[in-house]
Amino acid sequence: MKTFKHLLIILIFSLGGCEKSDIKKDYNNCIEDHIKSLRNNSICDDPYIDEYKFQDKRVYVVSQGTCGADMTAAVLDQNCNSLGALGGIYGNTTINGDDFCNAEFIKRIWEKIY
Repeated sequence: MKTFKHLLIILIFSLGGCEKSDIKKDYNNCIEDHIKSLRNNSICDDPYIDEYKFQDKRVYVVSQGTCGADMTAAVLDQNCNSLGALGGIYGNTTINGDDFCNAEFIKRIWEKIY
């Protein structure tokens, strides 16, 4: 009987922790589309999406990863409008006329983990 009670308690706690509503998603659905695309189609093993504050706005850096020296990372606004690209063969660091090194890193939104 004690074993049954313990199993019941464990089951109740484990089911309560798995609800999707516990996860706070604070980015637009278009970013979710980029996550799905990178998860399924990235040419590199280490794609990621980072969130920054840049020019007083929230922006996202969408990177295929680090498998190529001349690859770029897209910089998108909250509605997934392109603001430009970082990196590439020339090592671009300018977005909207400002150096992106002035951006404030907020957090990593997603990364592919094996």
